[in-house]
Amino acid sequence: MSSTGDSRLSMRTEEGDEVGPRHLGFIMDGNGRWAQQRQLPRTHGHSEGARSLRRMIRLAKERGISEVTCFALSTENLRHRPDQEVQFLLDLLVQHLEQEREEMDRHQVCFRSIGRQDGLPPEVVAALEAATRETAHHQGVVFRLAVNYGGRAEIADALAAAARSDVDLSLNHRERQVSEHLYEPGMTDLDLLIRTGGEMRLSNFLLWQASYAELYFTDVLWPDFDAQHLDLALEEYSRRSRRFGSVPSRSQGGEV
Repeated sequence: MSSTGDSRLSMRTEEGDEVGPRHLGFIMDGNGRWAQQRQLPRTHGHSEGARSLRRMIRLAKERGISEVTCFALSTENLRHRPDQEVQFLLDLLVQHLEQEREEMDRHQVCFRSIGRQDGLPPEVVAALEAATRETAHHQGVVFRLAVNYGGRAEIADALAAAARSDVDLSLNHRERQVSEHLYEPGMTDLDLLIRTGGEMRLSNFLLWQASYAELYFTDVLWPDFDAQHLDLALEEYSRRSRRFGSVPSRSQGGEV
């Protein structure tokens, strides 16, 4: 398949309509191993990973994808990674947001972030809020970073927020109320979740929003993930049929 991409890549829904992925998620794994393979510091791998992220936002836009959500830093990363590495990642995040501001303006990228901000340094919170505020009017692809984020924490926080709001949490209303109190209530569900680096798990990423997502795992390390690899994932997505609990119709080639 050509590495130039094809925005027409799509998949067939239960109604038989062909629809390409609108919301793409990334678990960007493999930066440290990429650096270790080259006998470089792990921090060098994270810097290369930031370049890959910049490339991927552009490629997603070219392929007609409207939202991209990336797992930048988990709550577990903050607790268990060495302090020096965590500080480097946070500094890199602030630097990336500042350096990419002109690029986001040029391509009308709308930046957003999700996660627990109360566990982040003030300068990181300020950078996230500034990028969100200054790109809120952009009409292009939505680029979202999950920072100090955990899927279980998001659901727990949503339940706590709903309880504080004194809303109806009876069985018939509970799912809607939780959804309305997530970190970004208007965020659409994931269509396709890609994890690089060879691991085959969700690692507590977007557990609510990825409930019906197609999952794609690749051994390619994140700094090496390029247009060709993205197109392979989209091509695989185009072969699948999303049924959301129904059975495939005969027209889809499945058993009734």
